[in-house]
Amino acid sequence: MNYNLRCVQSYAKIAEVDSSENAGDAIGVVPSSEEHNLQKPTVEHDLQKPIVERNSQKSSADDVKRLKSIMNFSQEATETFDIDSFLDQLGPRYKDWSGRSPIPVDADLLPGLVPGYKPPFRQLPYRTKISLKDKEMTALRRLARQTAPHFALGRNREHQGLAAAIVKVWEKSSTVKIAIKRGVPNTCNDRMAEEIKKLTGGVLVSRNKEYIIFYRGNDFVTPKVRKVLVEQQQHAITQQEQEELARLKASASITAIPKALKNPLVAGTLAETREATSRWGDSLNDELRKKENNRLILAKHTSLLKNMKRKLILAKTKVAKAEMALAKVQEYLSPAELPTDLETVTDEERFLFRRIGLKMKAFLMLGRREVFDGTVQNMHFHWKHRELVKIVVKGKTFEQVKHIAISLEAESGGVLIALDKTTKGYSIIFYRGKNYKRPQVLKPRNLLTRRRAMARSIELQRREALNHHISVLRHKIWKLKSQLVVQMRAAGRKQDAELLQTVEDDLSSDDDNIQDEGDEAYLQTYGSDDEDDADDDSNEYL
Repeated sequence: MNYNLRCVQSYAKIAEVDSSENAGDAIGVVPSSEEHNLQKPTVEHDLQKPIVERNSQKSSADDVKRLKSIMNFSQEATETFDIDSFLDQLGPRYKDWSGRSPIPVDADLLPGLVPGYKPPFRQLPYRTKISLKDKEMTALRRLARQTAPHFALGRNREHQGLAAAIVKVWEKSSTVKIAIKRGVPNTCNDRMAEEIKKLTGGVLVSRNKEYIIFYRGNDFVTPKVRKVLVEQQQHAITQQEQEELARLKASASITAIPKALKNPLVAGTLAETREATSRWGDSLNDELRKKENNRLILAKHTSLLKNMKRKLILAKTKVAKAEMALAKVQEYLSPAELPTDLETVTDEERFLFRRIGLKMKAFLMLGRREVFDGTVQNMHFHWKHRELVKIVVKGKTFEQVKHIAISLEAESGGVLIALDKTTKGYSIIFYRGKNYKRPQVLKPRNLLTRRRAMARSIELQRREALNHHISVLRHKIWKLKSQLVVQMRAAGRKQDAELLQTVEDDLSSDDDNIQDEGDEAYLQTYGSDDEDDADDDSNEYL
């Protein structure tokens, strides 16, 4: 079928031009646009001339890329050849290698002990840190991940031959990659890395079950540079020796004339000893030394006693401060009294309620805030769905738990059924009563809020800790005083007694000068009523 459309004919001509260009590429000749014009001197070809020129440019660019790739391949071939020749100089290759080329050197065939081997010479350049940064370490790991291994290792010890070969590789490359042989029993890459690091002094970049990578370090010096440094050092030493010899010759030629001393030397003589004795007094004998030791011991004990008394007075002031804060919080508490017309419960009902309450899984845990408005609110929440509520109290004595149960009975309006000790703590069971009606306000206004209850708990804890601290201080003070009395009786000296009396006077004067430190600004937070009741309810409801 023939298509006489103009666009179809132009497409056919363009296809012919492309085929001719491909043929030219096959024989290695790139045709020009003039040759195409000579072969197709038609009107349609003149219209499509820009397209042909564009195609010819593309083909020429492809040829350039192809030539570059060939050159790169040849360059890589020469590089791999250089690497292969260099690895052949280091030692025999690993025959069972199944990875990419070049084939690594078999490190197990290298000598384990090299006579006269020493770690390479290292010299850190000026203003260069010996450690690598994190970015530098990451770059080295990425670089080593792409390179082929230089050695294949299977044994754990005796790596002096491998260390010498690694130093030679470091002259050409900054990193060395060692592959761990597979299937070799009892290989330990940790021990291998430690041994190689000790022999070469390199930096361990990466270590896993397949590869060990070492960096030569910033202080690595090539043998040529090392030779120059050693020569310069030897030259400096010889020059210094020559200067020293010249200095000795010059000093030998000069004769020094000693000057006559005006005053005689008295250092270490009897005259110096007598002068020192007359100026600073006689030397201490055993009796004076013992007396001074006793005075030092008494002074030490009295200073300790003074510090203890000071701490005791400060603790007493803090207790008074805690009492004031607790009294300020307790002003907002007005506990309700027990109702006179309590609902009576028979013994059978009490026994049944107690048995049911102890088996209940739902309970309220009474924390450090103890009784406050949220506790009563949660009791009413429980009584909405059940007749009993169980409250568990931990870390309290029986008298304290009994006081809590009586206060909860008065505030909630329920009936106390039982107070038993269980594995979880003390369990208090309340019955809501037969004529129970849910109040409109679940939180009683006469109790403390959540924040004030927490403040009360903190002040009670502070007061208890301070009282314990005061008792410990009093015991230590009594012990120090008893030791002082024993020492005074043993000494029997009037001067020691006067010393103790002066210290006691100082203590009494210090007691008068001690003032209360700090202020009570934090107590203002206890009186704030801006509390989010909804958040408290969601946090306290169990």
